[in-house]
Amino acid sequence: MNFSSDPIHNLENLIAKNTTKSISIYLLVVITLIGVLACLPIIKVDISKQSRGIIRAKQDNSPLISIVSGKLTQVRLKNNQQVYKGDTLLIITTDNIKAQKTLNDSLLKQAEIKFIDYINLINNKPKLIKDNIIIDDYERYLFQKQELVSKVQQAKINFNRYEQLFKKQIVAQSEYETYLYGLKFAKEALNSFIKQQRAQWQSKKREIETQIRNLMSKKEQFISESNNYVLTAPISGTLENVLGLQVGSFVNASQIIATISPNSNLIVENTVSPTDIGLLKIGQDVKFQLDAFNYNQWGMLEGKVIDIDKNITIQDNSAFFKVRSSLNSKQLTLKNGYKTNISKGMTLTTHYFITRRSLYELLFDKVDDWFNPKILD
Repeated sequence: MNFSSDPIHNLENLIAKNTTKSISIYLLVVITLIGVLACLPIIKVDISKQSRGIIRAKQDNSPLISIVSGKLTQVRLKNNQQVYKGDTLLIITTDNIKAQKTLNDSLLKQAEIKFIDYINLINNKPKLIKDNIIIDDYERYLFQKQELVSKVQQAKINFNRYEQLFKKQIVAQSEYETYLYGLKFAKEALNSFIKQQRAQWQSKKREIETQIRNLMSKKEQFISESNNYVLTAPISGTLENVLGLQVGSFVNASQIIATISPNSNLIVENTVSPTDIGLLKIGQDVKFQLDAFNYNQWGMLEGKVIDIDKNITIQDNSAFFKVRSSLNSKQLTLKNGYKTNISKGMTLTTHYFITRRSLYELLFDKVDDWFNPKILD
């Protein structure tokens, strides 16, 4: 074997030079690994859970339902129309109820006249009576009363005659007492007739009073029912799922005409799996990544959890809990300052902030999963 005579490239120099470089690289790698391991407990990251959701109004949609059946005389609604609480949307013909109300008003007027007439009759004011039937009844009463008055007068004449004869002892006491009791019975018959007749008038007055109350109640009922023939918006919002109704169309009672989506505050409603629901709580911070906007350009919205369903919902063979969150802002902004508003119906992914954990803890959890695998459902 031949060795170089150059002192710079001899074997000893080459070994020394390569050994020094290897040791430097080794030390650099070791120091780097130690530094990384030392930083693992220091560096922390946010841990979050995700679920799908949709932006909706805080209030549920309100169905617009017809309470009565009938033909439409006015139609003032269409899809995507903005309405306000109390706006008139439909008017149903009230011909039937108008006829009933007219008849009821006529009966009420007649009953009120009769009621006043019976009051005048009881108070001995016959000249103020207007109802012909009551006038005939009063004249019949006067005729029967006059007959009884005549009987009393005749009985009194007979009694006076026999009283004089009895005092002169011309007739016996028994005969005298016969005419005495005859006068007494005639007076009692007259008084009884008058009392009985007045009692009948009082009874009829009470009957008419009850009739008036019933008719007044019906009148109020007709007014209330008339309101049912005018369909108004129960809340402010936007009309959806409107039926194609026209003037002259017929609607049935309990028929859903449209749905009003309220213009209340917007919230986010998510469906969270039972495995993640235990990690959520009221007041928890959340972030919303909207599908319609690239979050790298528009960013994400923020909010808080405001409501968590206590009961599970099962739909389409899947089980979930509904979780509702508030929105801190209704706008997204680009870096150049351009802004856009979010609206109902937009879908998104919600990120629920759970905790902050170090990289060391995450690595330990991963190793623990290797040695103690999770139990799958």
